[in-house]
Amino acid sequence: MDKRKEANLRVKRNIVRALIELMQKKNYSDISVSEITALAGVSRISYYRNYDSKEDILTESLESLMTHFSEEINPLPLHTPSRRVMSRFFHVAREEKDHFMLLHQAGMDSQLQNGLDEFILSCPHFPSLDRRRTYPAYLFSGALFRLLIRWYDNDMNENDTELANIFCQYMDGLL
Repeated sequence: MDKRKEANLRVKRNIVRALIELMQKKNYSDISVSEITALAGVSRISYYRNYDSKEDILTESLESLMTHFSEEINPLPLHTPSRRVMSRFFHVAREEKDHFMLLHQAGMDSQLQNGLDEFILSCPHFPSLDRRRTYPAYLFSGALFRLLIRWYDNDMNENDTELANIFCQYMDGLL
């Protein structure tokens, strides 16, 4: 990879890391660009070369989160039972709890929901939840979003398989 591209990726990673670290300490709306750049060890010029706003950082972070879900689930064989697919989904969701909850606490619920909508609509394991039947897909992803929030708030007491079974028990009619 080109050295300039590597350096720019390092700058972006530092900026994202700094924002996430600050979000763990204080309210998202109270975080300034100056604080982000100081903690990231980058200049404001570097910041604005990569991002127009704090929201852009979160949007990129959200895209990364959804990519992680897709990379873990899409390679599963297409004949994989939905309970197993969802168990894998909840496994990734467990790994990504802090990331997801930071976005949630920053007021990104609409964007999180849209990301889950796109994930469900593009997931090859749910062919009946495609763009021709969007209402069931949105019902599915909306239920998934609310379940994730409740699961996270309850300290993820259920294991991934238990949660997948609970979810699929109610969603099987859509699949």
